Amino acid sequence: MNAGNHSARSNSETVRPSGVAPSLSLGFVSSLRRWGGGEKWMLTTACAMRDRGHRVTLIVQPGSELAASGSDAGLDVVTVRLGGWFDPRSLVGLAREFTRARIDVICANLDKEIRQARLGAWLAGRRVRLVARRGSPDPIKSNWDYRFTYTHGVDRLICNAEALVETVCGPAPWFDRSRVHVIPNGVDVVALERAAATVDVRAELKIPRDSLVVGCVGEVGWRKAQEHVLTAAESLRERFPEVIWLIAGEGSGLDELTADAGTRGLLDDGRVRFLGFRRDVPAVLAACDVLVLPSRYEGFPNTLLEGMALGLPVAASRADGIPELVVAGETGLLHAVDDVPQFVDDVAGLLQDSELRRRFGDAGRRRAQQVFGQQLVMDQAETCLTHW
Repeated sequence: MNAGNHSARSNSETVRPSGVAPSLSLGFVSSLRRWGGGEKWMLTTACAMRDRGHRVTLIVQPGSELAASGSDAGLDVVTVRLGGWFDPRSLVGLAREFTRARIDVICANLDKEIRQARLGAWLAGRRVRLVARRGSPDPIKSNWDYRFTYTHGVDRLICNAEALVETVCGPAPWFDRSRVHVIPNGVDVVALERAAATVDVRAELKIPRDSLVVGCVGEVGWRKAQEHVLTAAESLRERFPEVIWLIAGEGSGLDELTADAGTRGLLDDGRVRFLGFRRDVPAVLAACDVLVLPSRYEGFPNTLLEGMALGLPVAASRADGIPELVVAGETGLLHAVDDVPQFVDDVAGLLQDSELRRRFGDAGRRRAQQVFGQQLVMDQAETCLTHW
């Protein structure tokens, strides 16, 4: 690819170290308005690639959380109203931005975005590479539409956990597995600790310093199984009356979960608190003593990674990529999906044993730093996105 076709680097971009990868123009496309793990990964990766000297454009929905966060991070953010995958205005908008930014490589999370990006590049007359990413166990369907899209439209596929590869690619035996790159999520521990210290969430919520706090952070819905957190809170209420339970996040199941908590009488004394969407997730995690995630389906959850990096012991399910992150008996406790009695026992075990919490927390912090450090993970991402 001819580097001379690229637009000049803006003054806000950091001069990259030499010798890592050729400088390319990268476009990250997202059609979602809400914030989730995929959007966090896209923002983190886009910033890292910019800081390594690549020209980065974030192409997102107007009014989306990713648009706001990208602007705050100083990225080149362009809003394009992304409708249906064959919507002419969406495709023309993408083609215009691909031409303006002279995009070499496109990265997209959703199947709709993959189709839109490939068609937009065709309209722009640009020969681009397309990297798809799967951060959740949603399979590639084995129909003609997916087969054509993934055979002719996708150059590489990133999965964030080994466990996802078979789940995602298994129903599509025709997909070339050599195109798959397993790249876990990463964490910048220093930046995370700095962010965690910006807000005193315990003071904000008037939580006594001597109270134990159990936190659960993530999109609220069936996949994350937050109703099991309510069951734990209800079951352990008399045994641990001083414990505060924080549930942070929004989603389709929030109203039902809140009503369920009310029915169980968990809202009356403020023991269970719903925080909604929080931009300051590190600060929320820092307010906790135990982190839980009883998910039914998962990829490689950022919440657990960040919690471990901040020294939190974990009680979580064995869903999909979680065992690749949490080492059972070393950094936390794991239970089978929907094994609620075991989940409750695991949480109780952590609440009653401060030494176990400390030991798991220390081991989790070391594992996050040594295995999932941001520099290491972004080296892998850069290789996938820019070495062709």
